[in-house]
Amino acid sequence: MKLVKNDDRYKYPDGTDRPDDKIIPFLDNPFVTGFKGERLFYSKDFDVAMYKKITEEKMTYVQAYNALGFDTEILGTDRANAAGKRVMEKARNNKLFTIDETSYDGSVPLDQMGNMSPEEERAYLKARTRYLEEMIIAQKKIRSALEEFYI
Repeated sequence: MKLVKNDDRYKYPDGTDRPDDKIIPFLDNPFVTGFKGERLFYSKDFDVAMYKKITEEKMTYVQAYNALGFDTEILGTDRANAAGKRVMEKARNNKLFTIDETSYDGSVPLDQMGNMSPEEERAYLKARTRYLEEMIIAQKKIRSALEEFYI
């Protein structure tokens, strides 16, 4: 009996990932950030929107998932229920509305950022500091490379 590697069905001949046929219609959904085979990856905005649909509009997980542009007739209710459970677990652990410094571009000057809450500004300043530190390291490397070149 010959074993078949199931991951190969999700690859193009050149080795790049290919989406599963049933998720292709949903890849242009603004809440989808990526895929792997039949798995969808959702944005942080999806988690917040799903949470609001469940708590504020009193929707079930499946109703909320459908309201956000996903069709459970095609994708299945298990996916909707898993997404709802994951979002509610994040909310219980206070990880749903956290402000992450990696969501800010440190190369943008502060005066171009507009109004921010203190938490957002702190996250931005951490990203800005990290960016400036990386720029200093790059400048030092360029300088030493130029010195070696001209010596």
